[in-house]
Amino acid sequence: MVHIAADLPQFLQRRELAAYEQRLARTAYAYGVDLRRAQWLATSTVGDPLMRTVDRRWSSMVQGLEADSVRPLRKAPPTALLEELARLIHMLRAPLPTIRLLRPEVAGDWPTITPLGTTKGGLHWLVMDLDRVMALSAPERTFALASALGHLQCDHGAIFAAHLMAHRGRRVGLVKGLLRPWAKVSVFSADRAGLVAAPSLEVAFEAVERQASEHPAWMPRWPDLATRRQSLEDFDKSSMMARRRLLCDDHGGWSMAPPGREEEMDSIGRKMASALGGAIRMGGRLAMKIEGYERRRKDDGDASDEADEDEEAKVDANAEAEAPEEPKAAPEPPPIDPERASRLEKALRDAWSLARCDQRLTRRLGLL
Repeated sequence: MVHIAADLPQFLQRRELAAYEQRLARTAYAYGVDLRRAQWLATSTVGDPLMRTVDRRWSSMVQGLEADSVRPLRKAPPTALLEELARLIHMLRAPLPTIRLLRPEVAGDWPTITPLGTTKGGLHWLVMDLDRVMALSAPERTFALASALGHLQCDHGAIFAAHLMAHRGRRVGLVKGLLRPWAKVSVFSADRAGLVAAPSLEVAFEAVERQASEHPAWMPRWPDLATRRQSLEDFDKSSMMARRRLLCDDHGGWSMAPPGREEEMDSIGRKMASALGGAIRMGGRLAMKIEGYERRRKDDGDASDEADEDEEAKVDANAEAEAPEEPKAAPEPPPIDPERASRLEKALRDAWSLARCDQRLTRRLGLL
């Protein structure tokens, strides 16, 4: 049974925590100009009313897509694809999207994966052409999925939804002109998210070239390939990529934990867990000593108080019997590998900061 009054606050707290983690994670890789422009678009007196149109027309757009473009919800992607998507969501701390599949007759008018959404992270969609997605090689598919999740994490879904609504309403030119400053820089954040998940820089280059070759007319125009390749080369030298290479395993156990370093957070967590376990054990021993002292003092009292003491002893025995057993302390995790920590420290010392990558890209785009 669900108790709305009791479950709703917990649901809101979990949702706020997830949104907070997503905002922190995207600051670890996203292009700074993109984040600042997206914030202005969502809060300004000019941009906010413009993007609220997406929210007002979302329901009608979904009805139109259901009628002529996407398959019914009962058609689900393969389990392997969903598992890979779940792994990437955990890695990037990205939002959980709704997956919709395109009909074969209209798939040529869409990209392989299209991120759509409403403003302020209200709704997230990934519209896929399942045949083309499954035809990709495994590394390119990973880049494509992570790049689409990066778009959703950086709140670009509303920009693509606005272009799609304009295309279906035949007002593409006006929307493209108004949203060109935001669409121009949004692709760099998504490319970086794809590189974080991709196994190598060469795979990212191939995936970027494939995306540019299948670009539909209604989507915003991307910067040239040379600029995108140079941006990926710069970000490949960043501290985020250095941590990713040394800390990520093949099983997807690593996830972003900005703005601190994972190994420092891991070390602090272990110290806190060890200190807490020691405090619990010390408190238990102290309580046992105090209890034994009190019992000895009562045994040395007058004979006239023996009845009361017997009654108190019975109460204490009942309380001890009803009290739950003290939980066993969790085993301490193994210490950090010194060799691995040394290699990570050296890699971070030689890596570039995210601000340096952003500065080089900003100068290359001529935004200063």
